[in-house]
Amino acid sequence: MANIKDVAKAAGVSVSTVSRVINHSASVVPEKRQAVLAAMDELDYRPNTLARALVSNKSNCIGLLVGEIDSPFFAQLMAGVHRVVLDAGKHVIVTAGYHHPEHERESIRFLLERRCDALVVHSKALPDEELINLLEQDVPIIIINRLIPGWEHRCVYLDNEYGAYLATRHLLTKGHTNIAYIGTNIAIEDGADRVHGYRRALEEFGIEFDERKLVKAFPDEEGGHYAMAEVMSRRLGVTAVFSYNDAMAAGAITMLQDAGHRVPEEISIVGFDDVILARLLNPRLTTIRYPIHEMGALAARIVLHDLDPKIPSVEQPLRFTPRLVERHSVRDVSLVGA
Repeated sequence: MANIKDVAKAAGVSVSTVSRVINHSASVVPEKRQAVLAAMDELDYRPNTLARALVSNKSNCIGLLVGEIDSPFFAQLMAGVHRVVLDAGKHVIVTAGYHHPEHERESIRFLLERRCDALVVHSKALPDEELINLLEQDVPIIIINRLIPGWEHRCVYLDNEYGAYLATRHLLTKGHTNIAYIGTNIAIEDGADRVHGYRRALEEFGIEFDERKLVKAFPDEEGGHYAMAEVMSRRLGVTAVFSYNDAMAAGAITMLQDAGHRVPEEISIVGFDDVILARLLNPRLTTIRYPIHEMGALAARIVLHDLDPKIPSVEQPLRFTPRLVERHSVRDVSLVGA
C-alpha cells in the first residue's frame, strides 16, 4: 500500500508539499499540485483522514445527529445541512439517535471522537442539562428543532404550538366543531406543544376540550392507522382530524378509505410537516409547512461562521414560523345548507 513518501517520490516533490496538497493549502504552485494529485491517483493513495484529524484536531467535517435515517422529514433536514456544508468545501457525517437517550448520547460521542469540527444536533431524548454541558464545550454546536431556555442563540427551532393552532383553527373556520387529534406517544416537547395549540384553537372558538378525542400512537403511518381506528371505534361523531405529522395523516387516510369512508366528504384531515408524501396522497393533504430544510441550512451556516469568521454571519431569526398549506383533504362544511 502506497504511503505519502511514495507519492512524493512519484511526483518529484517533497513530503511537505504532498502534505500541503492533502490539506488544501494555497501555498502550492498549480504544477506541483497537479503532479501530486496525478501521483495519488496513479498509486491509488488515500490519505488517512482520521489520523490527520487526530494531529490537526480538524476533520473538515460537520457532524449531524438526526432522529431517524429512514424518514422523509429528516431527509429534508439532511439535505438542507449537506448542501450548505458541501458548498463550503466540507463534508457531513450523519448518524441517528432514534429518540432514545442512550442512542443519542452514543451518536454524539461518535461524532466528537471523529473530530468533527462542529455539530448540528437533533436531540429529543436527552435532558436540557446534558445538552447545555455539550454546548459549553469548545466545539461549535447548534441544537435544531428544540429550544433550550437560556440558549436561544444556539437553537434553531419552530413554533410548534402556533402550527397546531393554525391547523385546528383552519378546520374550525371550515365549520368543523367536532375535531379529534391523533398525536405522538413519544414524550417530546413537539407533542406537548401541538396538543397546546390544538386546545388553544378549540378554546378560542368556545369548544370544550374532550380527552376522548385525543389518541396517541407512534408517529408513523402504522401509528396513524391505529390512532384513527381508535378514534372511529369511540363513535364520537368526529368530522375532522388534526394529525401530529403527515405520516400519521397518511395512515389515518388509509384506514378511513379501507373502511369505506370518504376523505374529505365524510372526514377532513390536516397534517403537519409538508413532506413530499403530502403531495402524493389522494386527496392531496392540507398540512402545516415545517421548513426543516431551511432550518438545517441555517444551522449549517451558523456553525460554518463559527469555524471561519470570514464566512458571512447569519442575520435572521432562529425561530421559524409555520404556515398552512391548503390542498384537498378538508371539506368546508360551513357552507352546507346555506
